[in-house]
Formats: sequence, structure tokens, C-alpha cells
Amino acid sequence: MGDLVLSGRLDLSGRLDLSGDAGGKVLVGGVPVLVEGQRGTGTAHGMAPPVPLPPPPATPTDPGKDVWIFRSFNATVTAGGKAIVTQGLCAEGNPGPGPVTATWPGMVQASIGNPTVTVNGVPANVVGDLGTILPTGAPATFSESGQG
Repeated sequence: MGDLVLSGRLDLSGRLDLSGDAGGKVLVGGVPVLVEGQRGTGTAHGMAPPVPLPPPPATPTDPGKDVWIFRSFNATVTAGGKAIVTQGLCAEGNPGPGPVTATWPGMVQASIGNPTVTVNGVPANVVGDLGTILPTGAPATFSESGQG
């Protein structure tokens, strides 16, 4: 399995599908890029503290901590057919069949782990980047790329 490693100053643009050799991952400086996913299909991208709504002493409507990135703001470049995340939308909640998003909406923040590889001028997000769950402002940490 051979990974495709991107490094240096690159600005990818247009319709482009990147992939590693024989199922390898697309990496930026050795760190996997994040790609769009769906709740209930594969491993979640990361975790965040549960959203306490309704407030205690009631139990939360959806106590799930898993977070999925389901939309990239700049989805023209893909890795293995899935859009590389360049900021975007995420959601937190319990996995299972159903709509693309989980219960609690969130935003993927600008990349802090990748300052050099961009898609149309926006840095590609990588494992270790963060999001914000909107109802609480709690941070979500992305520890899984979503690549196969």
C-alpha cells in the first residue's frame, strides 16, 4: 500500500481526484487529509463533549459524542472519490441509519496542522485539526481522516 504524500507549497484547483497507490491514503507532510463522510458509515472523524440539551437534570436528547464531517466548503479536489475537507460542516450525535447529519450541527475550523497545501487557496484540513459544535461552542477533535 503506497500513500500519496503532498509537501511544500501546493495550491490544487479544478476537478482533481487524488489517490494513493493500491489503497494508500493522501497525506500532507505525513498527516492524512480529512475527507467528507456520513454518519453511520464507517468510523466517525472525531469526538466532542455531549451537548447537554435539555439542561440537567434531564438527560440529553442525543448524548452521542461522535462527530462526522459531511460537507467541505471547497469540494472540487477529492481523495479516493471523497471530497477533501477545506473547512466545512460537521455534526455530533449517535451513529445509526438516517440522514447525513447527526443531531447537533458544527463547523470545521481552518487548518492548524497544514499551512502549505491548499485547495483553491484554502488549506486542506488534516487529522488533528479542530471543529466547533455550535450549540455549546465545545471543540471537536478530528482523529480519523475518513479515508478508507
